[in-house]
Amino acid sequence: MLLPLIDESKPASDKSTPPIASVLVLALASTGKSAGPTEPFFGELAPGLFLKSSSEIPSKQTKAIGKKLGGNVERLTNSILQVHGRPIQVNAITAADEANAKAIHAVLSKTKPYPFCVRRDRVVVEYVGRDIDAALATKTSYELGLLEKPDSVRYRVIAELATVEKADYMACNPLLNLFLALRNDPNEDAIRQIDELSKRFKFGRRLVLRNPKLGNESAAYRFQPPTTGADETGAAVSYSFGQLPNRQGVPYVTATMEITVDGTGLRENAGAPAKALTAATPFWPADDPAVTALARQITEGKTTNGAKAVAILEWLAPGKNLKYSGQIGSRWGVRKVLEQKFGHCWDFADCFVTLARAAGVPSRQVAGWFYGSSGHVWAEFYREGKGWQQVDATGGGQLRCGIYHIAYFTSEDGEMPVLYVSMPRIEAVQTK
Repeated sequence: MLLPLIDESKPASDKSTPPIASVLVLALASTGKSAGPTEPFFGELAPGLFLKSSSEIPSKQTKAIGKKLGGNVERLTNSILQVHGRPIQVNAITAADEANAKAIHAVLSKTKPYPFCVRRDRVVVEYVGRDIDAALATKTSYELGLLEKPDSVRYRVIAELATVEKADYMACNPLLNLFLALRNDPNEDAIRQIDELSKRFKFGRRLVLRNPKLGNESAAYRFQPPTTGADETGAAVSYSFGQLPNRQGVPYVTATMEITVDGTGLRENAGAPAKALTAATPFWPADDPAVTALARQITEGKTTNGAKAVAILEWLAPGKNLKYSGQIGSRWGVRKVLEQKFGHCWDFADCFVTLARAAGVPSRQVAGWFYGSSGHVWAEFYREGKGWQQVDATGGGQLRCGIYHIAYFTSEDGEMPVLYVSMPRIEAVQTK
């Protein structure tokens, strides 16, 4: 992931007295019996989900809790789940019947509203955690099958984006962290560090974003201040501005973007890609002899772009040839990553594009936000006869690009400065 975790819409209830079930379950969790997955929905977890612990509360205490909640409870479990890198506590209450479940849900919902409390048939699930937000709770319900996952989602993203001409990519994440620290605790040391770190960037009056036409449903962008012009160059659009506000001397634009994503990550019926999309660039050394040899080895016997891409993704699976490790938000460069054998999402995406191009597969890079988690970088390649397919190289392709991958940056040469000066606000405004 590119950025620290974000509380996208932290509920007011998190700051108030915890609901009855939260208090009791937390107090009694240590007395429960751990027996592996204690709930059916933990049986086959989707990629990116890990069950850290799961305990069933003894029956005598379960009945007492049921009385507090106004219903007959048959089973109560307390589990810790890791969802795409973020922990969330899942308290599952199985009622005697649906009528009791409705009564319990009504009581809990008074202090723990949707999406932090959901019901499916006889089971009421409450999400608990110091740093959970609506996005994480909703995503957890989708992934556990407690809520039906939509085919597509339209998001509204409001982001303060610096107008960077040239970036020191290793400094993007540290600079954002300083802005966040300064907002929480204004102090001279943070101001001094921002001043020093920002010297490693060249700022201008342009913002380059993914072409809003690239989705199956066009995105809509609005800016404050308004643009003075726009230059479309294939996968990207360069927006120009006049006078800009700044934060500690760093100019930025407030972009409000409505973006629709679907469960396929595929833009169908796209035109044939330009030959340049298999070429080497300073960021993607696809003509390096060592890289081309590795690409041939990985894709040996594969004849289609899809088959080659799958082989490259399998080679990139974390822990297999490269470790997901090191500095958060790193962009070491492909040669260094292949030598040191570790990196983060941008490094994995760089390696995928480079190896794909070396194997003759048209590809480019994509970035934006991974809903309910953090900033992220991934990629897309051209699948013959189908269109542009997004893939998440960080998970070795196990985590398919779908309704959580919100793309608003794209690069065809590797130059893609991404610098936030605050955490973006993200809201799902429509589901289908």
